[in-house]
Amino acid sequence: MTEALTTLFEGKEIRVIEKENDVWMPCKDLGQALGLDRTTLYQHIKRNRDFFGETAIEGDILSHDGDDFWVNERGLYLLLARVSTGRVNATAKTAIIGFRKSIPALVQKYRKKEIVQAGHQVPILDAELTEAIHIAEICNKSPDLFLSAVLEKYGKTHLAAKLETAPVIVHGEAGWYNVSQLVAMCNDPLLNAERLNNYLQNNPRDPERRPFQYRDVNKLWRLTMLGREHGEEYLYTCPSKHQEIRIRWRESILFASGLRKPVAPDQVMLPQKATGCA
Repeated sequence: MTEALTTLFEGKEIRVIEKENDVWMPCKDLGQALGLDRTTLYQHIKRNRDFFGETAIEGDILSHDGDDFWVNERGLYLLLARVSTGRVNATAKTAIIGFRKSIPALVQKYRKKEIVQAGHQVPILDAELTEAIHIAEICNKSPDLFLSAVLEKYGKTHLAAKLETAPVIVHGEAGWYNVSQLVAMCNDPLLNAERLNNYLQNNPRDPERRPFQYRDVNKLWRLTMLGREHGEEYLYTCPSKHQEIRIRWRESILFASGLRKPVAPDQVMLPQKATGCA
């Protein structure tokens, strides 16, 4: 038998005890999550003790809280079915209706360990967010979809929704770009971050000189002396708090590497359209 605070309903913490493959929840936590008085559900079971039978157990049997009842999954359904929404305020009414619809799926997620103990949620979430970013980099995809899936898994749908409108962060002052942003500036459908990194490593424009970057023994990209003319290394802190060296570039790297060509002075203006016959 284990007991832990578990985020189960719209961010409300409800204690859950597992005993003989069944889950038990205290009426006090359920009442608070639904916006009811702490004793409302307890008093309802107390007045109808025979009806609930073995689906409700006194608190001192499952925990040290002797002035409460704990209900299992079936007892919870019975309790929600008997609670009248006509005698509660609008907020509690909305919560009760929402809880009736969502509780079966939430309990199943808890059983599958998709909803974790609150005390362990943060480090596990950090690890999965870091893994999502890593997977996105391997697949050369935007990490937003991967991060959103992780946040939704942990019930943080409001944060997942923010990813759609959150601005892209450029580390450092304005004018610095990461490789993905450089790719977007090139407007080449065949170019991706991996190809651009390899291009800057091989420096095909001037093979007699050293390339702009290279991989060190830890497989991290590092700047050469030539690369330092157009970029800089900085210490990046990952969501997992791990720190590693990364590179940010000035737009000049696109011209220095030959990916973009400057406009010649005589090409600044297009020639005027002819108006007469030859």
